[in-house]
Amino acid sequence: MIKRFSILFLLAVAVITAMADDQIRFTGSAKNVVSVGERFRVTYEINNESSSFQSPDFKTLQVLSGPSTSTNSSIQYVNGRMTQSYSNTFTFIVQATEEGDVVIGPASITVGKTRINSNTIKIKVVKGNSSQAQSGQTRGSGSTTSNSGVLQKDDVYIKATISDASPYLGEQVVLTYKIYTRVPVSNLMVKKLSSFEGFWSKSLMDNKSQYKQTTEVINGDEYVVAEINKFALFPQKSGKITIEPTEIDCSVQLRVQNSKRRTGDPFNDFFNDPFFNRNVKNIQTTIKSNPLTIDVKPLPQQGKPQGFNGAVGNFKFNSNIDRDNLNANDALTVTYTVSGRGNLELINLDNVKFPVDFEVFDPKITSNINTSDYGLSGNKKFEYLAIPRNAGDFVIKPVELSYFNPGDGKYHTLNSEAFKIHVEKGEDNQGGGLSYSSSAQEDIRFIGQDIHHIKLLPFKLKKKGDFLFMSQPYFIVIGIVVLLVILMIVFAGRMEARRSNISLVKNRKANKVARSRLKSAEKFKKENNDNGFYDEIAQALWGYIIDKFNLKKSELSMDNVSDLLNEKGVEKDVTESFIAILNNIEFARFAPGDASDKMENIYNESVEAIMKAEKALK
Repeated sequence: MIKRFSILFLLAVAVITAMADDQIRFTGSAKNVVSVGERFRVTYEINNESSSFQSPDFKTLQVLSGPSTSTNSSIQYVNGRMTQSYSNTFTFIVQATEEGDVVIGPASITVGKTRINSNTIKIKVVKGNSSQAQSGQTRGSGSTTSNSGVLQKDDVYIKATISDASPYLGEQVVLTYKIYTRVPVSNLMVKKLSSFEGFWSKSLMDNKSQYKQTTEVINGDEYVVAEINKFALFPQKSGKITIEPTEIDCSVQLRVQNSKRRTGDPFNDFFNDPFFNRNVKNIQTTIKSNPLTIDVKPLPQQGKPQGFNGAVGNFKFNSNIDRDNLNANDALTVTYTVSGRGNLELINLDNVKFPVDFEVFDPKITSNINTSDYGLSGNKKFEYLAIPRNAGDFVIKPVELSYFNPGDGKYHTLNSEAFKIHVEKGEDNQGGGLSYSSSAQEDIRFIGQDIHHIKLLPFKLKKKGDFLFMSQPYFIVIGIVVLLVILMIVFAGRMEARRSNISLVKNRKANKVARSRLKSAEKFKKENNDNGFYDEIAQALWGYIIDKFNLKKSELSMDNVSDLLNEKGVEKDVTESFIAILNNIEFARFAPGDASDKMENIYNESVEAIMKAEKALK
């Protein structure tokens, strides 16, 4: 009886297990055929709640990122019956590095107390076209050399472009410098900037501390691209002119990944996964832009006006006068305004003629120049102050402005208005009013304000021989002054000695600088700008270590930070907390989940790590 019961029990358990196995599906999928250098997804999906996912062995495929996880669940009621669906997906981004057949072994996962394996995945890697092969070779080389800490020339570079390589003499062209990088870059500093010999130049990116970033795919590789400088150039001579390369120093971060192979231990495989186990190596490097040769065309001689003085662009010309009826020896102002796009800063008005009875001062010239991505535009004003000396009717003749427009390749001439002025006889200047020095031609002077009468009696007189010099108050004042000078010299010497100790200053200011960057990070967090937030948080933590221990950027690494904190006697949990948050910052950029929650957690952990480190290092 007992034997029959045991057999029935075992059969029931076997049936239930078989039914459970039929319901659980754990499958892997990927493209069947890929090209060398191609990046693609490998996905594993399970339809039940699970844990302890273990990655497969990807053989010759290079893992770029992953696993990233996503979960989807739903419950439906149909005709009073409930149906439930659930799926958990693990996604890897991989790249094919060489031709051949690749068999990805099964991944494994735990459901309840049962360990389940997925199917194997077979992929055929074929030779790609030239651009794909080059892309794969470049990316593969870049990743391999990054693992060994060697920077490749196409990992980061500067490209110079010109809006027009064959402009006219004096025509505005825009020179743009862009940085292309596929590795983290920071601390950009111009080492050498072209002198732009043969050009008049104007920067279009003054005082920009942050650069707008975009992404571009070049030969299959994704680059982060940013404009780092832009200039408006105006060629001042014709012929071929070469713009020398610009040199920039920068700090590059290379990730050195652990090369250990996967084992049967899921925890060991997790921490040895190249996505999680990363060391960062900082490299100082200098990058150069490409030189540019510009062929400047001379301005055409045909149709060139006699009064042309080098204005090139597209302009408007206006004029006005503040009054045309006045008395002799009163002043009037005539204003000429040139507006538009072109070489405004180089324009002068040399043909303005006033009647001989007018005293005319040098013009007041004001420029209102606007900069944009397309170059310079705005206006330039010429204000003439003139004083008619005699009564009568006068005419200020029109002024001509001739310019060359590169848009249509023609010369144009604009004329101002002719101003008719009626001058009445003025009153004689007696005891006040206006007077004018025609020899000095400096200013209009007001008698009674800048020239005063001789002082008349009565006024107080001092006793003869009663002087401050050599008196008792004199020596007291001298002594106080000398004492103050000595104290200032001593104080200045002490302050200079303290400022000269750079490491001490940096050490004292480390916490202050870190807090400032944390405030900037908090601002990015409120704006939900995750890129800006993680950059500021990383700069706060790394900058704190640099200032606290007076390190160079090239000396930064996780091991160095750990060793330095241990040498200072910092408790082990504080050191581990500081190292953990540095790793979490990089992981949080790509980890799934709510971005605002991640930023909030990272921010709180960073503040706590710096506070603990500062307290331990005091």
